[in-house]
Amino acid sequence: MIKNSITAIEQAAWSTPLVLRGPFSDCIGQAARLGYDGIELHVADSSALNKTKILRALKDSHICLTSIGTGPSYSQYGIFFTSEDPEIRAEAIRRMIGHIRFGAETGAVVIIGLIKGQKKDCKDAARYPEYFQAGMEACIREAERLDVTVAFEVIDRFESDWLNTVEEGIALLDGFGSDHLKLHLDTFHMNIEEPNIAESIRRAGKRIGHVHVADSDRWYPGHAHYDFESTYAALRDAGYDGAVALESFLYPDPKTAAKLALGKMTELRDRFYGNGVKSV
Repeated sequence: MIKNSITAIEQAAWSTPLVLRGPFSDCIGQAARLGYDGIELHVADSSALNKTKILRALKDSHICLTSIGTGPSYSQYGIFFTSEDPEIRAEAIRRMIGHIRFGAETGAVVIIGLIKGQKKDCKDAARYPEYFQAGMEACIREAERLDVTVAFEVIDRFESDWLNTVEEGIALLDGFGSDHLKLHLDTFHMNIEEPNIAESIRRAGKRIGHVHVADSDRWYPGHAHYDFESTYAALRDAGYDGAVALESFLYPDPKTAAKLALGKMTELRDRFYGNGVKSV
């Protein structure tokens, strides 16, 4: 039975598409009270976290850490694999290793998104593939050592200047050939890039490691016109049984977005996966 999860970050701009804000222990309690099975924490540096407090909050709230988002390193601090600065590249790898080790403690999937860097950010374009390869290989080695899933996020062309489609993501996975590297799919990005979203999901199949949901306008699911029915049917057919995490704008307010999203997500889960008890 898939888990319903919700994204959280300690601090970010209002326009950032992450729902819960504040100290992570508070977000964990809020997610549980809202009825979510799990939470996805977006973290700049896992080594700087009060892990004891977070683990206690997860245990007390009876929910799990489904996933670790790593985007704040790029968006807030300009730290990414493909910087021309070797110190920044090394710091990006150090942070990812820390996230993977926290994933090993908690069972969370670790997302590789914009921390990969964009081509436009690398002044030496010829070196970009080399830097990208080194960063990815370091993550995969640690993930394999600790038996953690790292999920490469397929991001649309307006937010990432390459690796925008599920087909390109599958080719990336084939190139690395590791069972610990999977795809992270997002309905908002797929709605822009995929000619047939359900077919793309089925093609990805067992390579899917994590899923984000938001409607076509990036509000909560059910607000606009995205076809979630065909997506959930395809996820079921693909054999996906991980977490589906709400990564949307927090409009009209975080509590309303979270409640309305959970209603839709639970309805879809029950319809396509069958009724089930809360997963922990």
